[in-house]
Amino acid sequence: MHVLSLVTVLLCCFGYSESLEREYNCSVKDGTHACYTCMGRDMVNCETGTVCCNGSCFKLVDEQHSLIMKGCTSDEEEDGSMKRKTLDVRLYWSNDERVTGETFYCKGSDYCNVGYLHVVGQLALLGVVVLAVL
Repeated sequence: MHVLSLVTVLLCCFGYSESLEREYNCSVKDGTHACYTCMGRDMVNCETGTVCCNGSCFKLVDEQHSLIMKGCTSDEEEDGSMKRKTLDVRLYWSNDERVTGETFYCKGSDYCNVGYLHVVGQLALLGVVVLAVL
């Protein structure tokens, strides 16, 4: 019985946190869809900011500096396309080098620039919950 209660609490917390993230209504604001906007060292901790976007969401992976950036560009990039790009963002801790890396573009749905690790984490949590119920 305790396991079932724990599973229920976990599902409620998970659902509540997801609903908080997804309640940003960009159709009322300037953009047509929502994108994550952040700069961080990993995918999980780079999913907090939100910007309304008229163009394409992007996720840039800078392997040299172990850095991930997410945001919006006004350019109409093809959904699912990738380009190597240097942004005009200088890294003060790295002799003012610029953020450079593979940039993945998406559009058409809210928060499409989520990292794959986030999805894997959600699937792992779901698997644990299913095993706990069985």
